[in-house]
Amino acid sequence: MANIFLERVDAAPISNSDFPFDFNQWIANTVDTLNEIISDIQNALTVFVSPNYTAAQISSMFTAGMLSNGLILFDTTNNEYVGMISGVLVKFQTAAYP
Repeated sequence: MANIFLERVDAAPISNSDFPFDFNQWIANTVDTLNEIISDIQNALTVFVSPNYTAAQISSMFTAGMLSNGLILFDTTNNEYVGMISGVLVKFQTAAYP
């Protein structure tokens, strides 16, 4: 799989003494937060990790209509992968690797 590299925000371009310290600090925190989110997105695109839920949580989300086709989850109760295909939850049968 190819690595994905997303650009980061280098720094806040505001270094003016006319702005109060609180505003300058807010801008710096916003840049840091954006960079963390960009890093999280990059990691999610580079390595697929299915979210972990209990069987009860998966059932509850399915009943509430919160799941969509193509979704893959990991059922921590039954230690298996669960996906949604054609509006139905299915479990994926796996075997030992390799």
